[in-house]
This record gives sequence, structure tokens and C-alpha cells, in this order.
Amino acid sequence: MTKQKIKIDIVSDVNCPWCYVGEQRLNKAIKEANKDYEFDISFKPFELNANIPQEGVDRLEYFKNAYGPSIVSQIDAMNQRLQDAGAPEGIEFNFEKLTTVNNTFNGHRLIWLAGECGVQEEVAHALFYSYFTEGKNMNDTAALKEIGIANGIPAERLEGFFEREEGKNEVREMEQWAQASGITGVPAFIINDKYLVSGAQPAETFHQVFSQIAPQTPKFEEITAEGQSCGIDGDC
Repeated sequence: MTKQKIKIDIVSDVNCPWCYVGEQRLNKAIKEANKDYEFDISFKPFELNANIPQEGVDRLEYFKNAYGPSIVSQIDAMNQRLQDAGAPEGIEFNFEKLTTVNNTFNGHRLIWLAGECGVQEEVAHALFYSYFTEGKNMNDTAALKEIGIANGIPAERLEGFFEREEGKNEVREMEQWAQASGITGVPAFIINDKYLVSGAQPAETFHQVFSQIAPQTPKFEEITAEGQSCGIDGDC
């Protein structure tokens, strides 16, 4: 029997912890449904903090400037909530290592290049792991090159890549597409160019969506309740 093909565009940002949780939950659903469906996965960029300088900003100062000084007393509870959500998905959030909120434009360029090389899922996952578990700077081009090569991008493709213009226009065009589509928070999962699943939904929700796919569904029809996500204002 021919498997039904399902196309999934994952709109996410490397800085977004719920994007990491959502990616892992989707992966779980895909593994469980592989016998019935053939999946075509691609990552689309969304910068939650596009105006962050290249050197990044102190994480605590970022939260204070975004939400006011009172947020400091809530950070531990926020981190614990994410750790509790991530643990069942195999995610180890090490927030004590995250001292800086990074600019992620170069990270999105690397994900784009990985797509050109056929290893996008591997590289995107490695970026999440490198940031949230290892605490690496996701705007450090040396670290990005290392991650890219370790996950299948040919070294020669990365030679001088970040010094060139390659990938910049492509990333910006995809970001504009996401904004024009009405996406204001991530993760967002666009399935078969018609279904929009918002937030880090559990694997069971993705199974429900897979079973409900129909060719006449209006584009981006919201078919699930809101899941946890990060908004364009940085609220996670």
C-alpha cells in the first residue's frame, strides 16, 4: 500500500525553548506514524529577537527589559516548567549555562544551507541541543561551522559561508512569508500547506491531525487548541 505523503513546515527559532519541545514531540509522532505516512519535513525561520545585537545581550537583563524587574522572581519557576516539559521528550534544559540571548540570523542561515545539503533536520536538532543543553553561543560562526560539519554539511560548503551573502535573502524571504501568513508565535507547524498547528502540542495532537487531513481544508485553518509557544514579543 502506498503511504500518504504529509508535508510539514516547522516555523521556529533556535532561541525558543518551546520550539525544541515541539520539535521533539513532532518527532515522536512521526516515528509512531511512519508505517502509515511518508513525511517531508522542512524548517522555516522566525526570529523572536531580530533586533538583538550580534554580540547578544545578557539573559537576565533581556528579561528585565522585556517584562520589568518583577520577572526576576519568576524565572526559576519558568525554567522549571520547561525542564518538566522537556524531560519526557529527552531534553535536558541547562538554563544555568544560558547567560546570553543570541542573535539567531546566522543560525537560520545554517539551517537553510543544511536544507540545500539534505541534512536540515539533523542540523536544526543539533542547534537546539547545542544551545539549550550545552549553552553554546548560536551566533558564534566557529561553533555553527562545527555543528554544520558534524551533522553532514560538507566542510567546503561552509568555508567562508558566513562571510558571504549566501542564504541571507532566502532567510529574509521565508521570514516575510511567515509574517504574511499571520504567524506571530512559534513553534508553528504548517501541514500540507493547509493545516496550522500552533504551539508545542503533544504527540497525540499530531496523530489527530494526520488522521484528519483532507484536500479541501481551507489554508491554515486552526484545528487545535493553543499549545505552549514563544511570541514575537519574546514571551515564552
